[in-house]
Amino acid sequence: MRHVVIGTAGHIDHGKTVLVKALTGIDCDRLPEEKKRGITIDLGFAHMEEGDLQIHFVDVPGHERLVHTMIAGASGIDMALLVVAADEGVMPQTREHLEVIRLMGVPGGAVALTKADLVDDDMLELAAAEVHELLSGTPFAGAPVVPVSARTGKGITKLRQVLVEQASKARPHLTEDRPYREAVDRVFTMAGAGTVITGTSLWGRLRAGDQVVVLPAGRQSRARRLHVHGAERDEVEAGERVAINLAGLSTNDVSRGDQVMSPGPWKATRLLTVRLELLAGAPHALDEDEEIELHALATRIPARIQRLSERPLRPGGTAIAQIGLARPLLCFPGDRFVLRRPAPVNTFAGGMILDAHLPRFHRRDAKRLGELPSVQRSAWPALLESWITRSGLGAVTVAGLAGRLGVLEPAIEAPLGRLVESGKVRTLAVKPPRLVAEHRIERLADAAREALQQRLEGQEVSAGVPARDFAASILPRPALPLADVYLEELRHRGALDIAEGMVVPAGRREHMTSRGEELTHAIEKLYRDAGLDPPSPQEVAATLKARPATVDGICAFLVRRGRLVRLEGKFLIHAEVLEEVRRSVLAWGVGSFEIGAFKERFGLTRRLAIPILGWLDSERVTLRQGSRRQVLGRKG
Repeated sequence: MRHVVIGTAGHIDHGKTVLVKALTGIDCDRLPEEKKRGITIDLGFAHMEEGDLQIHFVDVPGHERLVHTMIAGASGIDMALLVVAADEGVMPQTREHLEVIRLMGVPGGAVALTKADLVDDDMLELAAAEVHELLSGTPFAGAPVVPVSARTGKGITKLRQVLVEQASKARPHLTEDRPYREAVDRVFTMAGAGTVITGTSLWGRLRAGDQVVVLPAGRQSRARRLHVHGAERDEVEAGERVAINLAGLSTNDVSRGDQVMSPGPWKATRLLTVRLELLAGAPHALDEDEEIELHALATRIPARIQRLSERPLRPGGTAIAQIGLARPLLCFPGDRFVLRRPAPVNTFAGGMILDAHLPRFHRRDAKRLGELPSVQRSAWPALLESWITRSGLGAVTVAGLAGRLGVLEPAIEAPLGRLVESGKVRTLAVKPPRLVAEHRIERLADAAREALQQRLEGQEVSAGVPARDFAASILPRPALPLADVYLEELRHRGALDIAEGMVVPAGRREHMTSRGEELTHAIEKLYRDAGLDPPSPQEVAATLKARPATVDGICAFLVRRGRLVRLEGKFLIHAEVLEEVRRSVLAWGVGSFEIGAFKERFGLTRRLAIPILGWLDSERVTLRQGSRRQVLGRKG
């Protein structure tokens, strides 16, 4: 069965509720105060069926002080039934309600000229002409206008036929590749059931027993039971008026304006980037820092205009804007909103949300807001590419992109696949995989080459830069958890190489100039030839007529490469010399020895003998026992 939601709109006392009752047999005024005063105060609901079509009515109040409630009711409707009394014609709330449903993106509907029995034909014709003039230039231009009388029944059958015809043309709801989403417009308690919420289901499908989350608070629950117009259902889908019995929550845990969704990576925000239309009838231009009230779905939030791509925005103009919210709101690209001023109260603007997670633009860059891609499905590749690019080297997961767009992951597999195939986007091999713009990695490779050159500049010889230290110098903080992945990517691209945890120039195991290579061989030979009477680095520098800092750097390099060994932090001995000492001790043929005997055997001073014995202990060749050393054997 197809489902279409029709919302009423129109001035107070023009007969919206009576008309819905005449069409459906259901009285939408349920509150005692509504019965007593004869006016609609809160949202009312009714339905009718025709073949495989089920039409859900949302009846809204017409009083000027209840426009916020009317906007809540207009959220999620597929078409509008504009109600104009023939004896009064177009009134202030007629115009405001029409602007609201237009700003909410409602594509059209029908007009009922009510109380037709109270006027003559000339007056009826005049009222119809006024309505046609009102609708001219709006999406409702050409909408059927049907004279009716709920009291006599005149035109009711005709209006019902028109609504069925219009509803059959309504665009299909988003059920595939979307999570379940429902905007809460009522919260109450039922005896024996507990907390129940009602609202218009906007996306997806939900089965009884499914897990749900109430946002923006993030409270977890379960859809214990589902009802549509009082009938229990096992499953509901987008486009229906749905009541959900929420398990484990009280009425204090849910409010009008909340949303019930399937669990997922959905995040609320306090900054919206929007396409904004300032009504031609707005009392004055709009500028940054102006305090406003934002209405989206069934909620209203104090807000402030923070950025405008064009400022000031003149009445009748459009701009891209960023709106700061007083509290978090869950919304997605394509959602509609209305702006009202708190004092004097009036509806003055509205539009579409483009992005709920774009950082705030600097004022000097505000004009660039107009460059944002469209949110239409055909533009998703460009939209996703822009999000991936803006995520920088921190990269983003598929789940993160889907959560930002408000879809299930399979919905974006195809556009992401095209971006990867085109080479514009790279997939990083982590779990879960992350996506990064190709040109971001290209820039990183250029930056890495330059940074490595600067780090090694002035050094004749270097084992390289510690990989973690180097990664921290070229990567932004959000990308640091991916340091190993990026270093490997840079190695693969030939921007650098990695040897023993050190970053070195591509294709090398170390950094070495021709002069450095010459000095390295000379220094190593000096230490090898010196045996157990090694020179200090200062003596080496004097012998080779080299800068002491250069010699220190080369000695440190030879230590890291295992060619020299630093004993007790000050003595440098060639590794092969120490290896000869090891072999000699093992071939000595004694079980233990005194320090004096060790000094005499190798011709050492005590100043050098003690560090060498410490090295033998660390290598498990000997074991200190008081003043003697026990010979253990080979290392390991």
